[in-house]
Amino acid sequence: MSTHDGMEEDEMTPELRRALNALPRERDPGRLLEERTVRALRERGLIERPVAGGRVRRIPMAWLGGAVAAGIALFASGVAMGQWMGTRATAQVVQAVQAQNDRQAALLVQQTGSAYVDALEQMAALSDSGKAAPKEGREVATKILRAAADELVRIAPDDPIAGAVLAGFQRADSAQAAGAGQKQRVVWF
Repeated sequence: MSTHDGMEEDEMTPELRRALNALPRERDPGRLLEERTVRALRERGLIERPVAGGRVRRIPMAWLGGAVAAGIALFASGVAMGQWMGTRATAQVVQAVQAQNDRQAALLVQQTGSAYVDALEQMAALSDSGKAAPKEGREVATKILRAAADELVRIAPDDPIAGAVLAGFQRADSAQAAGAGQKQRVVWF
């Protein structure tokens, strides 16, 4: 084997061989060479200048646009999902409250009706005992029955019972009006 000086390794003395082996195989080029190389690459536009001591990393505009679009789509779908879930939950709450209100209204009608019937039974007991039921009590009971029939017809227009009760009241009103009209024809001297 030959060395770069044209000497054969066999021709070397052991001291020379030791000195040659002690030499470094690589040499550090130094900071100056690195700086010159980086400067030359920057001048040719092959690398960019660092920003405030950090590495520069450019994101392509297509990637940036796609990331913004994906962010907007994610936000919009989150808003839509939140609104849908909120609306569904609100509708369920409204239905539960409405059902509770319906039950309470039915219970109130039942309690009020029972109180009305109890009051009429007390008036009937007065009549059965030989005392005449107070005229005011009968008038109030009649007005309440008429108002209840009016509301029932408003709630269920095709209800035959409420319609028959109202028809009876209309016949009574017509009869009273006819009787009142005859009394007005009488002239007193």
